[in-house]
Amino acid sequence: MNLITRTAVLAALMASSPLTLAEVKVSDAVEYRQGIYKAVRWNFGPMGDMVKGKQKFNADEFSRRAANLAALSKMPLEGFVAGSYNGTYSGSTDALPAIEKDWETFAGIMSDFETNAAALAEAASAGDMDAIRPAFMSVAKTCKSCHDKFKD
Repeated sequence: MNLITRTAVLAALMASSPLTLAEVKVSDAVEYRQGIYKAVRWNFGPMGDMVKGKQKFNADEFSRRAANLAALSKMPLEGFVAGSYNGTYSGSTDALPAIEKDWETFAGIMSDFETNAAALAEAASAGDMDAIRPAFMSVAKTCKSCHDKFKD
């Protein structure tokens, strides 16, 4: 392999994995996950209103929001980096240090969030509130279990 080819391969490898080349700033990680959770609330709130009958059920809108939630559920975990918790981070966060101390439980709940959000998106695609309601409640219970243990 000549020098130009080796240089091109090395450059391509370096460009394909930027996080391995630079350490993530704690403030960026907090901002990242907080942004995701704002988007989660943006989608979950109207779905909750439809489930509770506070807003007229719109199957297409519910399904779209459920699909958004399923995609968002895969994102926040990487934003929980060491030093980004209440008491260890100088900025504003409600994430408790218990996350770092009990990572296995936290990561398990986050995995449940992904699984339950995917099940909600699947139920929503049929447009049947009788199938949607229990799937929605599973997501809500998963969120609550995490908030109870890991959020200030």
